[in-house]
Parts: sequence; structure tokens; C-alpha cells
Amino acid sequence: MPFADQDLARRVEGGWVCLGVENAQALARIDPMSGATALPVGGGYAIFMGAGSPLSQVIGLCLHGPVAESELEQVESLYRDRDTPIQLELSSLADPTLLGLLSSRGYRPAEQTHVLVRPIGPGETDGRRAASRATDRADDAGGDIAVAPIRPDEVETWAEAVLRCFFPGPQDLPERLKEGAIAMATLPIVSGWLARADGRIAGGGALAVCNGLALICGDGTLPDFRNRGVQAALLRARLERARAEGCDLAVICTQPGSRSQHNAERQGFQVVYARTLMTRD
Repeated sequence: MPFADQDLARRVEGGWVCLGVENAQALARIDPMSGATALPVGGGYAIFMGAGSPLSQVIGLCLHGPVAESELEQVESLYRDRDTPIQLELSSLADPTLLGLLSSRGYRPAEQTHVLVRPIGPGETDGRRAASRATDRADDAGGDIAVAPIRPDEVETWAEAVLRCFFPGPQDLPERLKEGAIAMATLPIVSGWLARADGRIAGGGALAVCNGLALICGDGTLPDFRNRGVQAALLRARLERARAEGCDLAVICTQPGSRSQHNAERQGFQVVYARTLMTRD
């Protein structure tokens, strides 16, 4: 496993920055009225994906040294002018001066996630591959889950299926989030994936490949299919694709202590640092 230091965090957060910037550019092309944009700041980017979008976040900040207060004011102006609360992903490996600066400006913690990585391809040991195969056999005993990348005509189906894993009510689906997911699925670096059980969609996720880094994201399992190995099957399929595309490191973010973290660790991922979502109205 790579050492959990700032160099690793720069690479991992750089991957999320790559995805966020390209996603904002894609949404701006698809829907110019969204105002989607990406502003470089403090070694990272402030991503805006439309007013009120949960995908509007500041990513990768302060991993190359301290950030000036004037830079933070520039970010705050970007979101304030667009009537959107500020969401800033603070890495536990960011320069320690950032936490004090955010606290002094009225930011508060909203939630935490764990960042997990695992070597794949050339960096993957025989022992890790053997452990993954053993896990595969145990998961496969629970049922037959078919996983495949989506076709171009399945983009909207995929976006709705994944979001329904988190917003099951018919009126709950955030339109801005759906727009962002559809825009992401159009990117050349991204592939959407669907899992099916008994011929029905059971869940889905996405894979983004950037500079040898495999970003595994958007995982969701529909309520009727939980505890049947859907996420494990989705993880395995995307890891195989990432290997085939020459990636050497895979990354996933999960809620601390969650079932998703458990599933990821069974596939050989390990926690390397934490993120805290800092917000300010």
C-alpha cells in the first residue's frame, strides 16, 4: 500500500479535481444556462454545477501549502453571487493552517468521509489478488448479479437508477443532481455501470480514469436488492476495467464505518485519510 502522505493526497484529490472540472465543462456545454464553471484556487478548484447542486464543491484545497485569505474570499464570492451555499472538502492531509482559517470565517463541519485506496495492476501483489478471488467466491454464493457498462442510450436510465438508491420517493429526485450525473456520463474518462439481478436493475455506479488513477464513485443499490452482493459485483467489474486500462491505483470514498466501507475493504481497499465537508451559508 502507498504511504498515506501529502503526495498521495495530492494525487487522489487531483483525480477528483480532474473529474469535477471536466464535469463542470460538460454541463456548461450541455446547458449553458446552468452557469457551470470551475475556478482554480489554492492548488484545487471551486466547482459550480448550478444553483443548489450538491455537486458544487471546493476540492483539493491547501495540499501544496497555505491558502491566502484573499483566495478564500474569491471562492466565497463565486458561490455567494450564484446563491449557493459553500461546500468545501477538507482533507485531513491539507496544510494545517486551513482549518483555523475556515473556523475564523464561520465554516462548520457537516459530514465526514473516508478515502480508501488499493494498488491494482503492476502494484497489486499475488496475495491481494488471491484474497480478492476468495472474496469473489464468497460473494458469488449469494446470487447471480450481472454487471456491465451502460450503452449510450442508457445514460438517463442509469442516472435515475443510481439516484433512486438514495432518493426513493417519486418527488425526491434533485433535478440538478440528475443533470450533473448525466453530464458526467458523457465524459470520455467516465463509464457508467449497471448491475442487474433477476433481469431487473439492482444498482449502479461509475468509473472515472485520470492519469492512471481509477476513481470509483456513485455506488448505489436499490432497496429491494440490498444484502445480495450488488456493490461487491460492481466493485469487481470496475476494478477489472481499471486494470485493463492500465491504472495502478483505485480510489473510493465512503461514509466512516458504513457497509460501503466494509465492502471496499473486502475488495482490498484501505483507509488512507479522511475528508470533512465544511459548509458556510
